[in-house]
Amino acid sequence: MPSLLPEEEKLWPSRLFALVYAAGAVMMAGYALWHYLMGDYGLIPLPTLLTLLLVGATLLRLSHHPQRYLSAYLVLISAYLLIAVEVAKLEGGAGLWLGLPPVLAFLVLPPASAILLNVLLGGLWLVLLVNPEQAGDLAMAYLVLTLLGALAGGEQARQRELLDATRPHDDSCDALRASAIRECLAQEFFRARRLEHRLSVLVIHLPQLDNPGDAFGGLPRRQCLQRFAEVTQHSCRAPDQLGRLSDSLFWLLLPDTGENGALMVRQRLLDALERITLPGGEGLSLRVALCAPHDDESPATFEQRLMLKANLLRESTT
Repeated sequence: MPSLLPEEEKLWPSRLFALVYAAGAVMMAGYALWHYLMGDYGLIPLPTLLTLLLVGATLLRLSHHPQRYLSAYLVLISAYLLIAVEVAKLEGGAGLWLGLPPVLAFLVLPPASAILLNVLLGGLWLVLLVNPEQAGDLAMAYLVLTLLGALAGGEQARQRELLDATRPHDDSCDALRASAIRECLAQEFFRARRLEHRLSVLVIHLPQLDNPGDAFGGLPRRQCLQRFAEVTQHSCRAPDQLGRLSDSLFWLLLPDTGENGALMVRQRLLDALERITLPGGEGLSLRVALCAPHDDESPATFEQRLMLKANLLRESTT
């Protein structure tokens, strides 16, 4: 069965999922207690077992384990076991519960996993929950619910892809992505020309991020980028824009800022970043170059000079 995709982790916070799982564990424990108070001792083991499964799912969801997506399957297993055992005991009206399994699958799993699970288990639910004379109509209803869930999941995925394509910020840190920072550069360039204002750009290179496999894993690398972006944003004014061109290259746009002001920002940024400690205990090193547009220079030429500055920073050993 396909596992949760990495993108699914971005839809809802893990703590929100864990809260829902914990609420389910409390409800299941209350169900076991109700059987105990009613004297139905033979029915206590199942909700007790499911309570333990839900507690395990909650703890797994809160952990940073790479397989924490398995918590969703633990929740589904718990719900499916309860449905199969409890609802199958009903003498009539069990078909009303046939819509619960596919809906649960689409709520907990990504669309592809939910469709596959519903197709694989469809026959089982029809056998357990439906009288033979109702099988045809309810099988069609089950199929319609699965198709509707698939359409809703597909539309959600399409909307998410559209949002990701138009979202201006970088995935790893609080900085604009390459296309957005280039657009901001063109806007600020024309604005500076039209209003006869000054414009400066700091080209920032983080050499330690050029070879992430040597010093970073995925999580420490992301934390380093986030920390760098936070410190940089804190050292700048509101109109200044930080953008990420590549893994280790950034532009910091400084509108209405001349050479002296840009050098002050550069020094303030260097002083602030000296206090950053990487996961390995070493400090964060960076190389910064200042660039400003020349008179009668075109935006394309200015951007080419910025990229040339970046290449020189990469090749520098000092």
